[in-house]
Amino acid sequence: MHGKELIESRFGKLGSGLKEIVIGDGEYDLDTLLARMDLALDDTWAIDVQVVESHYCVRYYDGQDQRIVAHEFDAQFCFITEHRGHIAEWVGDEAYFDMFRSTPFKCPLVPGDDF
Repeated sequence: MHGKELIESRFGKLGSGLKEIVIGDGEYDLDTLLARMDLALDDTWAIDVQVVESHYCVRYYDGQDQRIVAHEFDAQFCFITEHRGHIAEWVGDEAYFDMFRSTPFKCPLVPGDDF
């Protein structure tokens, strides 16, 4: 098992987790949690966070890699493991490729030509 199947069987449907969580003495919303973990990048979007057994899991979309990430960590914010699944597994191949069809591609080798 991997990708969407693993992520959703272990952590539930995307968005089914919490939008904020208390870890130790601090309360964190999703954006603050990603920043605390050095995961807040321009192309990263938080989805949810949850308690898993004796640790935590934050799920987010990694735009550069085009993957959903389930990042597990402990109460000291130390990395445990992560699982990734391509976004096409959630939106479907057709919808994924439609994103590229709707945006004209300019070829840098042939000025003025769109593909």
